[in-house]
Amino acid sequence: MVVSKSDLIKFFNSIQSQFDIFVPYKTEREIDDLVFKKYDPDKEFVLDKYRTVDPVRALFYMPSESVLPPSAKSNKRIIAGVKNCDLLGLAVLDDALLKDNFVEPNYKIWRDSSYIISCDCTDALQTCHCVLLDNNPYPDQDTESTMLFDINLSPVDDKFIITVGSKKGEELLDLIKKECALTKATDHDKESREANHAEVLKKVRDINSDFTPDRHYDVITENKEASVWKEFCNECVQCGACTNICPTCYCLILNDESTKEEFRKVRSWDSCQLVGYAEVAGGGTPREHRWETFRNRYQCKHNFMKSNFDKLGCTGCGRCISACPAEIDLREVIQSLQEV
Repeated sequence: MVVSKSDLIKFFNSIQSQFDIFVPYKTEREIDDLVFKKYDPDKEFVLDKYRTVDPVRALFYMPSESVLPPSAKSNKRIIAGVKNCDLLGLAVLDDALLKDNFVEPNYKIWRDSSYIISCDCTDALQTCHCVLLDNNPYPDQDTESTMLFDINLSPVDDKFIITVGSKKGEELLDLIKKECALTKATDHDKESREANHAEVLKKVRDINSDFTPDRHYDVITENKEASVWKEFCNECVQCGACTNICPTCYCLILNDESTKEEFRKVRSWDSCQLVGYAEVAGGGTPREHRWETFRNRYQCKHNFMKSNFDKLGCTGCGRCISACPAEIDLREVIQSLQEV
């Protein structure tokens, strides 16, 4: 099915009383200029282009929340314009926070109440490198079991091809049909979508032409040479920007903020890159040196998460590269390790 952008706006306007809607808006930044904000019918949103500054994780696993009692709201939400790197990030968080013996209460509430409308990338930032992780700048639509979205939008001229990926997506499509005049995707529409995919894929590959996609991540854990890692982290100031901006980080610190009137436990983001992380009361720490702390993040993303969830913790969004005040490029570190 195909929907025009003007009809999609009409749809958003019609459901504001039923859903909280979040979409990307352009900021005044010269690059890396999109941020998720509450839908404003008087402002123009951007569903395509590339990923937002902050990961969509921040809308599901918030910087600070009460977990006892849970502070998440069960209001229905639509989060539109989500990119594939963030969908892959949510897949990792789902494994970490919803399965086995532990369910993070707020994350589950936000996940259950949210409908995700993803959108193909039509452009790329210089830090985007999903192709190096064998991912694409558009969601996988091969089989229903691999679809991580509820609805995906593929931009074609001034309209979008709709792909439904879940039962929630079917619910949304029924609502869209009530407000919009949908048409069937023509062969020309489908050919245009494939051409757009090929164009943006080539752009991301060209951006990363200096790096080989055939990378072996076992070398991260295998390489224990302090001199090698010290060279990589020489400029690192341990600010934690790389972890705070990552779509798959979920390290936490739990504080007791109870009063006489209320028992309250508050979960806040923490970072393995901060000084003092994992330090115990006696002053002991499993990572005494800065190079060990620096290396731990690379291990976590490429070794530990792969072992625990059979998924890489890096989705190729490039946010850590953009956020690093020392301009440390994860791609360069991984590439250098291949050559050590």
